[in-house]
Amino acid sequence: MKKAIQIFLCLAFILGLAACRKTDETVSESYEVVEEAAVLEINLSGPITRAQAEVSAMAWCGDRLILVPQYPGMYEGNVFSISSEELTAYLESDAPEAIEPVSVSFDDEGFSDQVSGFEGFEAIVFNGETFYVTSETRGEDGMLSYLVRGTVKGDCEGLVLETDVKTTIQAQADLSNMSDETLLINQTRVYTIYEANGVNVNPDPVAHVFDLSLDPAGEVSLPNIEYRITDATTVDEDGIFWAINYFYPGDTKLKPGEDKIATAFGIGTTHQSAEQVERLVAFQVGEDAITLAGIPSIYLTLDEESNNWEGIVRYMDGFLMVTDEYPTTRLVYVVGIGNE
Repeated sequence: MKKAIQIFLCLAFILGLAACRKTDETVSESYEVVEEAAVLEINLSGPITRAQAEVSAMAWCGDRLILVPQYPGMYEGNVFSISSEELTAYLESDAPEAIEPVSVSFDDEGFSDQVSGFEGFEAIVFNGETFYVTSETRGEDGMLSYLVRGTVKGDCEGLVLETDVKTTIQAQADLSNMSDETLLINQTRVYTIYEANGVNVNPDPVAHVFDLSLDPAGEVSLPNIEYRITDATTVDEDGIFWAINYFYPGDTKLKPGEDKIATAFGIGTTHQSAEQVERLVAFQVGEDAITLAGIPSIYLTLDEESNNWEGIVRYMDGFLMVTDEYPTTRLVYVVGIGNE
């Protein structure tokens, strides 16, 4: 691992030991205490740093990282892009300069004006020269998601929605501001995952399945997972993907039940005395179900403020993650503990 990352990890380890000493007396005997992943800040500059950017989705388009603000119209119909070369150079440098993402045209073909109650784009996934997004809408009958296909122009130089290739997805619970925020592609199937899958609000969760033309292909079951699922990585050759599992203490509408992830895999050191939850959970796509992959969850080392993580991709031996407006726009590299 490169020098800058090595130094960072050493500091994180020292801080982790201090945290262990501080929280030993408050650790619940019900859960094992597990190591947490180090989080390395990647400083950004330019318009994306505005909290109002509300970056809500992130994915790789070739070797370019695409970051999607919830409302691209705020940026004259653009999303943002960072090359993998820039990210590598940043992480290898002893004194990196902030990265300013470049603008990429995002033509929604009038979609945001056509649908009633539009509340922004929430997820994106790429499949060669095609991409898919979900958007969130609020209507008289509650929350509704749209799944829309799009076309990639050139070498990820532009994105254009095909507004005639879309479908709607009903919310699985009567919760405001909750919709299908996670997209997966596995072989020739597109999967959408609802944000709230806890036992007390969504006792029988499912993932919706579509073919690449967005014709419905049924549903598959999901395990009950407390807190929110806000995004996921790509699916690997074994059907495994990692999802963000996040809880903001004020989000009482989720009515959390028993945390079976903590029971199975333990709780991170800084999580022992904290109300928020910031972790990654491994799942596996099967023929009839998406199940837990049996891999220990990855807990992030917590800050004083909660981080509303909204995007994740695989990168090197770990992950890149991004927040929306809370506490501000943050792009970080997460060293993957147990990333298999």
